[in-house]
Amino acid sequence: MTEVRAFSPTPMDLTLVSRLAGDQLIMDTTTALTKDVRPLEAALLTIVPLADLGLPTLVLREQENGYIGQLKHRLGDTHAHLAILAPAPPSDADPRPWVQLVEGLLQVATQRGATTVIAELPETASAAFKILRQVGFVVYARQTIYHYQPTQKLTPLPLVRLRLRPVVVTDLPYLHLLYAKLLPSLIQQACPYAKPTARNHDSSLVVESIVDGRLLGHLSVSEGRSGLLVRPLLHPDVYDEATAIFQQAIAFWPKVERLPLYVCIRSYQEWLDLPLREAGMHPLDRQILFVKHLAVRAKPSFERITAELATVGFGKWVNSRDIELQQDQK
Repeated sequence: MTEVRAFSPTPMDLTLVSRLAGDQLIMDTTTALTKDVRPLEAALLTIVPLADLGLPTLVLREQENGYIGQLKHRLGDTHAHLAILAPAPPSDADPRPWVQLVEGLLQVATQRGATTVIAELPETASAAFKILRQVGFVVYARQTIYHYQPTQKLTPLPLVRLRLRPVVVTDLPYLHLLYAKLLPSLIQQACPYAKPTARNHDSSLVVESIVDGRLLGHLSVSEGRSGLLVRPLLHPDVYDEATAIFQQAIAFWPKVERLPLYVCIRSYQEWLDLPLREAGMHPLDRQILFVKHLAVRAKPSFERITAELATVGFGKWVNSRDIELQQDQK
C-alpha cells in the first residue's frame, strides 16, 4: 500500500531518513552550498509543536520502498522552494512515486499560503527534470555556479569611478528600484531575490557611483557553516570595472580564507562570465531554474495510487479527505 504522510519520529521513519541521507537530490542551491545538509536533523525539526521552522517533510511508502520530500517555506510567504527529494530519481525508474511525492509537497505549499514554488536542478538531473515538467513546472532561467579558486596571489584592480561598501538602511529603497529595473518581470513575479537588508551581521555590499552616488549594483551574500554564496545584480554600466568589483569584494569577506566562496549568475547576467573568470572564479555547475504557479490547489497529473496525505500544522493532523470536503463545501 502506498502512503504519503508527514514525517514522524518513529523508528521506521528515522531509519528511512538515515538510509537515504547519502542519496538525495538537493534543489535549493543556497542550502546546498552554504549549509552542511543534514536531512535527519531537518526532518526532526518539522515536528516541533511550538514553532513552524519552515521545513515541511513528507514520507511516501510503496511496498518495501521509501521516499522523502522536503519543502522550504515560511508560513504565509507567497514563495516556496522544493528542498530535497530522496532518493534522487534515477533515469530508468518508474517516476510515479516521485511525482506523487512532489504533488504532496505542492499541496502542502498551497495550504501554507504559497502561490509559487521554485526548484534549482543541475542540468544533469534529467530524470528529475521530467518529473517536474510532469507536475507543471516551467523553465524560467538557467544559472551557473562559480567557485573562487585563486591560483596565485593577485593584486586587486583599483576601482576608478565606483566604490564598494556595506548596505545601510537608507540604501534599501534604491536597491528595490534597482531590482525592479534589472530583474526580468517574470523572475520578479515568480522568484525574486531576497529583499535587501541592512543587518549588522550581513556581508552584502552595494556598488556606488563616486560621481553621483547612484547605486549600480548589489552583492547579496548568504553565509553558512559550509560556505558563502554571492548572488550579484549589477547594472551593465559597471562592466568595465566588473572584474575589480569582484576582486575588491573578497576583501570584505574574511571568511573566504577558511570557507569556499560561490557566485550564482543567472542567464540574464551572463555578461559577467569573463569578469568572474578574471577575478579567479571558475564554473562549477550549471543549473536550471524551474517555477510552478499555484493559482489553484495542485491536482494529480495522472490517476493517483490510493494514498493518505497528512501535514502537520501547529501540532494538528489534517487529512487530505477533510481538505477536499472543505473545498466541496465552499
